[in-house]
Amino acid sequence: MTDALIGKYINGYEILDVVGRGGMATVYRAQQLSMNRVVALKLLPEQFAKDDTYIQRFEQEVEIVSRLEHRNIVPVYDYRQYSGRPYIVMLYMNSGSVDELLRSGPLELDQIVHIYEQIAPALDYAHTRKVLHRDLKPGNVLLDDDGGAYLTDFGIARVLGDQVGPGITTQGVVGTPSYMSPEQAQGQQLDNRSDIYALGVMLFELATGKRPFESDTPYSIAVMQVTTQPPSPRSINPDLSMAVEEVILKSLRKKREERYPHAIGLAEALKRAANLPSGSMHDTQPGGIKIPSRPAPQPLG
Repeated sequence: MTDALIGKYINGYEILDVVGRGGMATVYRAQQLSMNRVVALKLLPEQFAKDDTYIQRFEQEVEIVSRLEHRNIVPVYDYRQYSGRPYIVMLYMNSGSVDELLRSGPLELDQIVHIYEQIAPALDYAHTRKVLHRDLKPGNVLLDDDGGAYLTDFGIARVLGDQVGPGITTQGVVGTPSYMSPEQAQGQQLDNRSDIYALGVMLFELATGKRPFESDTPYSIAVMQVTTQPPSPRSINPDLSMAVEEVILKSLRKKREERYPHAIGLAEALKRAANLPSGSMHDTQPGGIKIPSRPAPQPLG
């Protein structure tokens, strides 16, 4: 992608190229000169530089990620401004996102399990810190060259119990409709099981190559999340076993109390359904330090 900032220097970072553009930011690959390392630099677009809502969301993402130190959550290195535009500097993930993997069709089941056994403990760890992601989707799971999977983009995350500034939405409809839980689509109070639903939508998509609910408008997709039962994953991908289908459909239950209460439970059920060796995924401590198995975290209220 061409961009006027390519080749320029921003506070000690040389902008090398554009990684991607979203509604809220442009992400660049950059060289941090002081550390001689490649990083990802996420910059607010110029048209939003005077928009308090977008600036506060940037600030909120930095504040939230600073609370989360887990080996499968992308860390933030730096936060500054360039010409009045805030930017975040993060670990650069050189293998792109899970969304890019989906361009070649559904993933192999062992690959899906490998991804989920990494991001599930990371998500439960965030939940123990009272952080709801609220925008889990394949584009927000990044990959490294060694097969590592990392959660990223906490820009619309919510910290339960925190009061945030005006303009930041903590209730109401916010997120990507294709991955919203029914309660999120209705603007209801959320707990961690809303993120579990999004993991279920992702699981459906990774296993079949399609999202469970598709329509012409975001609104109609949100309505389907509330009112329509998902199709059978095996009707799309007949190679899936009934056991795997049951895991997917349980994670997509309309009533939150009927879903898996935590992400590790979903990942372990998927691993059993795939007939892969089961191991402990309770390494949810900062830096991924492994600890003995303990009772699973309870749903956040």
